[in-house]
Amino acid sequence: MASELYLMEVGDGRYSILLCDDRSITRMPALTPAETLIAFSELDYAGYRKAVRWLRNEHPLFEERIDIPVSDLEDFAAEAILLTPDLCEIDPVSGFVVTDILHRTLQAEDDGTAMFLLVAGQEILRVMEEPLRVQNYLQNIMEVTFDGTAGLTPAEQYENLRATYADIARICDPAKLPQLEKPRSFQLRSLMELRMLVLALYFEQDNQRVCRCDYCWGYFIPKTKKATRYCDRVTDGQSCKQRGANLARLDKTSEDEALLVCKKLRDRMYSRLLRWIDAAPSDRSNLMHMDYEQYDQWSENARLAREEYVQGKLTAEEFLRKIDTTHELTSYEVDKIDLPDEPSMWQRLVAKDFTFDPERYYPESYAHLNLNDEGPQWKIFSAEELRRRDQQGHQSLKEKYGK
Repeated sequence: MASELYLMEVGDGRYSILLCDDRSITRMPALTPAETLIAFSELDYAGYRKAVRWLRNEHPLFEERIDIPVSDLEDFAAEAILLTPDLCEIDPVSGFVVTDILHRTLQAEDDGTAMFLLVAGQEILRVMEEPLRVQNYLQNIMEVTFDGTAGLTPAEQYENLRATYADIARICDPAKLPQLEKPRSFQLRSLMELRMLVLALYFEQDNQRVCRCDYCWGYFIPKTKKATRYCDRVTDGQSCKQRGANLARLDKTSEDEALLVCKKLRDRMYSRLLRWIDAAPSDRSNLMHMDYEQYDQWSENARLAREEYVQGKLTAEEFLRKIDTTHELTSYEVDKIDLPDEPSMWQRLVAKDFTFDPERYYPESYAHLNLNDEGPQWKIFSAEELRRRDQQGHQSLKEKYGK
């Protein structure tokens, strides 16, 4: 028989993935939908990703030239085939699906067109990238659905998803699951379909809830239905619960209320700056103007005012009036200020499109020269530094404090 992929209900809210071909049927360990989602999101494709990236960026098949030798496509296909055992070891489900699709893709006959070799290579590459692409989609979907939702039910988390990704929410709407006799069995056609089915099954139940740990930002299943901020992962002998609680206290007591308002204003100005510089000139009409010069001026004014406040030369009200140059605050009495946190640039990028891919969005390096600096010099930022910049104001406690 042809290769087939199933999700089979086995009881107690657990499901097993079945990998069926003409030689055997492999039954994966039974997990709940919540456990399966977390397992999917945490698969470590680092080595496989590096190899696929090399195929995409370095293999001679994609070099710009008039004629492509058939041997280049043959070599490219051979390299792709050699990667499938590694993928099967990392993720048997993706390995099974990719191997099957790759086998069918390689059977495509030459249509005689000049572009056949290049198109065939691109299709092979698309197949090899599918596990990476689907995991990226799922990670974005889970970030929107589970970030900051401790204490919410799966149904309430579904509403979070629907508010941001309406099209995805329709795909994994638990109300649209097929009505089947139990134990239910679902035949699936792709990795994405499998992931979305598991998400729908998660939203259908109310026995387990997925949360995001405030300390490490890993996903976990709380032992109770109470709002739980930390998981039980252990680092250097201490659990996230212990480390997170200590850093959370530091987070709350390190600055007084006026300084916390100042920090929120700074985050807001920085987000505004990023939105402005990343937008095309034609898209800036609905944005508040904030270029580097304006941001630097605001930052310098805030720095000087902060120094005066810390030294006791300004009251809290005077301090806030001095830094609120754009009139964001409705009151200068700290106990009456309600200034919601601005979404970070990262959150905006993720919320804008579930296909957002950090690897493609951020360049390997980025050079910046601020002519407003005294003695300006070029600064080089790595992709990781750019990501951290965009996540400012929305980070795990571990990343924020580096411990």
